[in-house]
Amino acid sequence: MVRSALLTLGLLWPAALSAQSVSFEGTLALGTTDIAGGSGIGVIDATATIPLTRRYPLTFELGAYLFGLDGKRPHETYGAFVWDDTWRVGVVRPAFDQVLPSVFARAAPYLAYERAEYTRAHATVEAMRRTAVPWGISWQQSFGQTDVAVSLHDANKGNFRSASIALTYHGAGWQLAAAVETVTEDDFTHEGINAKLGARFDMGQMDVGITYLHPDANDTPDALALDVVFPVSSRVDMLAFGEITDKGKDDAYGLALDYKVRGDSSVLFAVTDGARDSAVHLTLERRF
Repeated sequence: MVRSALLTLGLLWPAALSAQSVSFEGTLALGTTDIAGGSGIGVIDATATIPLTRRYPLTFELGAYLFGLDGKRPHETYGAFVWDDTWRVGVVRPAFDQVLPSVFARAAPYLAYERAEYTRAHATVEAMRRTAVPWGISWQQSFGQTDVAVSLHDANKGNFRSASIALTYHGAGWQLAAAVETVTEDDFTHEGINAKLGARFDMGQMDVGITYLHPDANDTPDALALDVVFPVSSRVDMLAFGEITDKGKDDAYGLALDYKVRGDSSVLFAVTDGARDSAVHLTLERRF
């Protein structure tokens, strides 16, 4: 189970250490949950950036969004040539995934995997669930306080094409983000649209996030995602989070404690409940 996650990390980590100019960023998490009688989970959401020339701003990125579970390894693997951290060509991360991640991602990664359809791009979900890996191109740029990302994808195996755009505006103590993904079949017959719109507010004593999710292309009901983070001490934060779905058919929510072992590492203990099941989660997280 966790072996799959560690094997992928093993592929990325030597490259990151081989030269000082190579950068490595993302998250590695190992955890356990009592869903289905107890199950371990390993999670990698990370990217290594490898410079190719000294004269030009050309690099190669290798990354993964991977879950290591008992008997399976759902994942999407990324590999792209990058020009000036702006243009990417290859198997690129969808712009849709760059904003408003799942509220379960840190404290309850098993639920983030089970409920990927709510917050992840159709291009990512199809790669994870049905190994339909799309090729594509992406562009991203910042304009003052606004970040913009656009991506185009084509999956021959999955018989679909998709395009997505994500926008983020950074205000003083608040942030507004939105993303839209349109999906068509390979004959350009319209299949559906995924969309999400959310905001975060730094309220001094706590951090609050709210997001409206419309995952139509993923055949999933609309939902409202909420999360609150407030400090208990200098090392401990309490987290409350959940997704309230249309007509309450697939609600999920939870509480967690985030103990910061150090600046880049945490131990998270969470309890969750909802329409699918109740569970207890323990996660060790390392941020790069």
